[in-house]
Amino acid sequence: MERDTIVIFLDSSQLGGIESHVYHLAKALKKSGRHTEIWFYKKHSDSHPLEPRFNDEHIEYRYLNGTLIDLWSALKKKSPILLHTHGYKAGVLGRMIAKVQGIPAVSTFHNGDPGAGIVRLYTWLDRITSPLSVNIAVSEEIAHRFGNKPVQINNFIDLPKQQNKTNHSISFVGRLSHEKGPDQFLQLAKHIPDMDFRIYGTGPMEKDLIKQNIANVQFMGQMSGMNDQWHTIDLLCITSRHEGLPMVALEAMAHGVPVISFAMGALPELIQQGINGWIAPAGNIKGISSFVRLWQALPETVKNQIRQSCIQTISKSYSYEAVLPLILDIYGIACQQAGVSWSGKQQKVTHNKITLSGD
Repeated sequence: MERDTIVIFLDSSQLGGIESHVYHLAKALKKSGRHTEIWFYKKHSDSHPLEPRFNDEHIEYRYLNGTLIDLWSALKKKSPILLHTHGYKAGVLGRMIAKVQGIPAVSTFHNGDPGAGIVRLYTWLDRITSPLSVNIAVSEEIAHRFGNKPVQINNFIDLPKQQNKTNHSISFVGRLSHEKGPDQFLQLAKHIPDMDFRIYGTGPMEKDLIKQNIANVQFMGQMSGMNDQWHTIDLLCITSRHEGLPMVALEAMAHGVPVISFAMGALPELIQQGINGWIAPAGNIKGISSFVRLWQALPETVKNQIRQSCIQTISKSYSYEAVLPLILDIYGIACQQAGVSWSGKQQKVTHNKITLSGD
């Protein structure tokens, strides 16, 4: 069998940053002419929230039965040219089996939260098995956690068609869990009672957050995707306690929605103060509140300039065209190290940079 398939492997039950990244990666690879399949380690429910997106883009996907034996057999039968893992479970299991079977492996590390309890153990296993793959990190902060430092490559998205604004809400988009800081977003809403705030997403903190009964906050629930919502959002606020490079920030800016965020992960590199958004010190609700008030007071002409700067930032550094060639370079490195032929330039990694070594 000709080895031409790239398998993207993850264990997932819901829609979040990793899932959005996988969708855009698969879509970009398909556009570039690379045959790609998405493999889920197991099926957690009747259907995954990504299924409609995959179906719309004619992206192939399948569910394994959640056992090592099934993963081993599926990889042996498919014999892909490369396995690209996302998330700690898929990373640990995928790269070990790929190593034994001689399949080139790449792992992307997304998580800015080191976790606690069993999650901290899994994160440790993910880190100590990382030498079995060629690795990517979505932020420099995450990359520094590894001895064999991954190459830092930005998350990326496709540039959408622009829509006129129809609402002026301040929004939180993400999982309602402690590391994402939805409780801090509610504190922000309390500081600005004359503005409308919306929360998109679900999670373990949802009931407690709703019980606070803050009059200017509306809970919108889980969305299968935000493309139909961005035109109703004036500002995205990221109040996380831990972050890498959140996909939601890229999606917002690609739709011309400025981001106000705490200084976390790679967000200070994405957001240029006063140009395409604002950064406040971590945990500083008063600081982030003052930036929301500043935005509220700006003339519409200035707001439109900032919106255009958001779109230009994504187009230049976080689009398919800007980032996919770097990922394909990493794929070439992994194949070269495994002795597998890859159609493209031959590369090597030097001091965490991609260096071409020949045509």
